[in-house]
Amino acid sequence: MKKLGLLLPLVLLTACGTTNSYLAQKNTTVEMYHIFDFKTGASTATLARAATEGLGRNTNSVNANTPLQIGAVVPETPGRFTITDLGAKLGNTGMGQLMQMAAMQNGGAGFKAANCEGAAWTARAVRHIAGSNNLTLYACLYKYKAGYQLDTYAVFQKTEGGLEQVSRDLANRLVGTPEEWVNKTIRDMVRSIETAAQAKSSYVEGMPELGPEPAIAGLGS
Repeated sequence: MKKLGLLLPLVLLTACGTTNSYLAQKNTTVEMYHIFDFKTGASTATLARAATEGLGRNTNSVNANTPLQIGAVVPETPGRFTITDLGAKLGNTGMGQLMQMAAMQNGGAGFKAANCEGAAWTARAVRHIAGSNNLTLYACLYKYKAGYQLDTYAVFQKTEGGLEQVSRDLANRLVGTPEEWVNKTIRDMVRSIETAAQAKSSYVEGMPELGPEPAIAGLGS
């Protein structure tokens, strides 16, 4: 009996610790990039329309731009996006300091954006689900002599824990996790381009690994 009396507080303490960990609100920011190549002679306008349409399937808003490239020579190799830390770029300005302070409060995750210098088409898409997750996805389409290369860069933020976690877990089981929907958003853009250009894409590189899509997405196909 004495041993049982000693073990019971330990069991209760462990259970409380697990519950507290589950209920503690956690905010996570993940950066990712993925690059795809398309060997096709289709026009830039064709790919741009397809990419914009595919990107809009799983986001709240899309801002797309097809910049003029007067006198531009199509290069042998495709361009490549770069990442700009907006807080660092603005430096000691009032806005820059506010952004850097916000980044420190957000676990060091800065306000970053993709720089699509030289791209034939660019886009910025946003998806916001209150109390769950936020996605900002940048896309850069680079034309080169053998075809096109699509660079994607995403900043994904999700909230876990708190009293709402039970409903989040239920939603994740029913319709898929936020990470799975990020994967679908990227792949839908690629598939839309493949259909319009009548060309298969090849995966060039990226990180982290592009994982599965939500199972529910396959029910409508």
